[in-house]
Amino acid sequence: MGKGSRVQRGQAIVMIALMLVVLFGFLGLALDGGRGYVDRRLMQAAVDAAALAAAYDYMNQTDYAQAEQAATNQFTNNQRLYTAPSCTGYGTLSASCVFGDSTNQVLTVVAADHSLAGVTFTATAVHQVPVTVMQVLGSGPTMRVGATATAVARRADTNGTAILTLSPDGCPGGSNSLTFQGNSITTVTGDIWSNGNIFDQSGAAGGFVNGNVFDICPAPPAPLTPPKWSITGAQANGFNIPDPNYALPPINATSQTWNSTTRSVEQPGTYNADPHLSGGAGCYFLAAGVYNFKGGLTQLGGFISSNELRPPDEPNLTSTTSALTGTITSIPVVALQVAVPGNSTVTVGGQAFTVTSAGAAAGATSIPVASQTVSGTIATRSVVVTMARALRQFWDMNGVGCGSSFSLAALGSTGFSSGAYSVEVTAVRWEANGVPNCSGPASPACYERESAPSMCRTVTLASSGNIKVSVTTDPGADDFKVYLATNATCTGLTYCTHTGTGNSNVTISSCPTGQPSPPDVQRPPLASTLPNTNPVAATPPRGDLANEGHCVDTSTGSDISCPGAWTPGAVVLYLPNGGCVDLHGGGDSYLFSGYQYQRVLLYEPGPEQSSQPNTCSNNVNGNGFTSLIGMFYVPAASVTINGNNTYQATIAGGVVAWTAAITGTGGVAITADPTLPTFPSTVRLIQ
Repeated sequence: MGKGSRVQRGQAIVMIALMLVVLFGFLGLALDGGRGYVDRRLMQAAVDAAALAAAYDYMNQTDYAQAEQAATNQFTNNQRLYTAPSCTGYGTLSASCVFGDSTNQVLTVVAADHSLAGVTFTATAVHQVPVTVMQVLGSGPTMRVGATATAVARRADTNGTAILTLSPDGCPGGSNSLTFQGNSITTVTGDIWSNGNIFDQSGAAGGFVNGNVFDICPAPPAPLTPPKWSITGAQANGFNIPDPNYALPPINATSQTWNSTTRSVEQPGTYNADPHLSGGAGCYFLAAGVYNFKGGLTQLGGFISSNELRPPDEPNLTSTTSALTGTITSIPVVALQVAVPGNSTVTVGGQAFTVTSAGAAAGATSIPVASQTVSGTIATRSVVVTMARALRQFWDMNGVGCGSSFSLAALGSTGFSSGAYSVEVTAVRWEANGVPNCSGPASPACYERESAPSMCRTVTLASSGNIKVSVTTDPGADDFKVYLATNATCTGLTYCTHTGTGNSNVTISSCPTGQPSPPDVQRPPLASTLPNTNPVAATPPRGDLANEGHCVDTSTGSDISCPGAWTPGAVVLYLPNGGCVDLHGGGDSYLFSGYQYQRVLLYEPGPEQSSQPNTCSNNVNGNGFTSLIGMFYVPAASVTINGNNTYQATIAGGVVAWTAAITGTGGVAITADPTLPTFPSTVRLIQ
């Protein structure tokens, strides 16, 4: 073998030696680096918990020293440190603790007061982790590992969020995250939060915010300026709020086609094509469930789309304008929409009064009654129920003519005794859960919805006989309950019978005894152009038993107080990528969601929920009484609320959108729901 070959063999040995050094380096990086990575993850969890502990403690005690002590205790427990730390600065805005353990752990807690936006606590920890292989290569005996976390404690005087925009637009420059423009008078009950700027172009209209206003820029913020805006809270710079990441609703894959016949009952499922409601008037009742509008949802023209269950012949209601006490001969009321017949009965505060023979004309602000002493005191704004039909029936709005009515007739010669009888009717619908359909009784798989009572009608039997009750088609109703009293004053009514599922009339010859009274009556309209509103939520059997204020126990099917696990009749409008909502023209949508859907009414997935987020531009241009009771959750999309509509999102975080604009010439009302957990949460991590 020649000399050249021996030289080449020597070079190979050198190269192998160098490669071994590199391999040891990779080995050290894998072993020591991996250990450091795991150690940092554990430390990150510890400082996250420490920051949250400080924030929670401060929310309860409002004491910096106690909050910093809580952070130290939490960190000590999570890191399994058994030596007492040496701490300084408790009670100031910066506290530091040295633990003196083998890794020299140090925890620092820094507090910062951001006024109404809250108090932040930043926990930072560092220590030295021993290394093995890397030490052989000359890196030193330890490596430094650190982690930091920041939690915010919101003030107790902040509210549920009515509007939240996630876009950072406007910080700096560019378009705007939240815009108010036009002459729309906006009423917001709850806080407004924006991850960008809030731009006010609302002219002289402005509005009212019963809450606080937070944005990211400018600093200091002044997005909504008086005198056109009235704000009960404060305006302050806040923090970036993450997408709350509400869970996807359960998508119903059953293929559906919109039934364009007026008074039809639409079914949940997947609609591949946009129903595109246009043309003349009509009404559509939405059965409970999730509606997957893959092609979007457009509503034009004089339509009503709703899942509200309403009674036939909704009663004419008003309210007292002053308290009633002592002996009275008249009842002062908000101006009557329709006349009150003479010699009829009005009920207020659970007491009945006889109207004088003259009655009261439409527009009157007082109802004359026969002299009577009031039992106790009837408060101002108490509901006054008359024996007249309301001028504006829910299902007759926009001229759709879908309202229901009932009539009474005396039949036969045996049955009830001669005399006068009072009758009220309620609409009933059964909602199935986990089964295709049901018709009662109430069970874990079948829930009853019962509307408020109708107006009271009377019938007189000249001799013994029967009473026939006939009801015209009522959107969404499966059955009707009949309540009866043996008088002409519409007092003391109790349950008598029902028409039966699928039937619209029943002939009655007798009634059982010991039966319940009718559900609570509706409330007067919010304005003279609107129909009656639903009863308030209350403890069953009182309160709303049919719509957004109604909850059931899913283990029994029994009615319970809200909030609860399930709201019978609730709907969700789900629009995946490619579908947009466009509600405008003369149509109205009156829809509510429920607790089983986190009260989300409109759901368009964002990047947290789908690889194809919906980024469309949604438009809500209601007419006279559009009301969307539930959250608009469109985290990657925009929404424009425009026109002569009343938009109610009665849920915490009423509108969650990428960007939002409130515009047009009509009134807009967005309301946070105090019965649900607020967002952003009172205490949360922000970094």
